[in-house]
Amino acid sequence: MELRKFGGDIKEWLGFWNQFEKIHEDSDLQPADKFQYLIQSTHPSSAARELVESYPATGENYELVIEAMKQRFGREEILIEVYVRELLQIVLINASNSKSKLTLSSLYNKLSSHLRALSSLGVTTEKCAAMLYPLVESCLPEEVLMA
Repeated sequence: MELRKFGGDIKEWLGFWNQFEKIHEDSDLQPADKFQYLIQSTHPSSAARELVESYPATGENYELVIEAMKQRFGREEILIEVYVRELLQIVLINASNSKSKLTLSSLYNKLSSHLRALSSLGVTTEKCAAMLYPLVESCLPEEVLMA
């Protein structure tokens, strides 16, 4: 299996960490080896690689660099804010009369993707339905709402 590369885009953190966590939790691997896998899992010249390489690649530093990455890229409250902003951006673009409106299938895919990401962060539709439904409905074409 090829390791997913992470460059520092917060929206890519969940997918990256979900895959890398298997290496992180593997008790058969030494911390120094995990550190090498972490280096290989970051894009060269990216913010993530710069952070990783700011620590000497030793087993003793492995846990420190993981904590630094989680603090920089994996903070739940920041991730939630990012995905909510993405939802708002989609709604605003589609609610406007601009030529950059998304097709209905593309709109559905993007909204679903962000809602699933929020759900994986514990923000369920039950908690936010009163806000999310009107928000999403506001960007749907009138003919879809009528149907």
